[in-house]
Amino acid sequence: MLRSGLRDAEPQAEETIMTTDATGFMTRFGQVWVTGKTHEVDNLLPPDVVYYLPPFPDMDREALKGFIAQFHQAFPDFTLSIDENIVEGDSSGHRWSCRATYSGESAILPTPPTGKPTQATGSHFVHWQDGQPIEIWHNGDWLGWLQGCGVLPALG
Repeated sequence: MLRSGLRDAEPQAEETIMTTDATGFMTRFGQVWVTGKTHEVDNLLPPDVVYYLPPFPDMDREALKGFIAQFHQAFPDFTLSIDENIVEGDSSGHRWSCRATYSGESAILPTPPTGKPTQATGSHFVHWQDGQPIEIWHNGDWLGWLQGCGVLPALG
């Protein structure tokens, strides 16, 4: 099956990822964001995974580990709930909600910590090959997140 945006454009046989595998992966991956234990990413993702997190540059595994470390530094009380998991063929979708307080310095944010809590919802779409995630699309409400924690003013 061909998918737009996949790195490997060669036609491949239909692959099926098990729902329990995809759900377990997302639970463990979510815990990396919660705990900041970025070394666990090495156990979850291949080195050449492509992680899309607009508006940030595309990341491989090492860049993602650095980003998660910076994010956890800014939001050390980060919590995450996986609200829904959907698996179809070689893809999975995961809807989530999260909360945190901007209480730590971080290079990924342009202002000092505000001490304000924030929350957001979003999703991860994962493309699988040979039982491993090869592409992950991370879509979240960054505008609402940054407004909630006081980095950006509210609209209107």
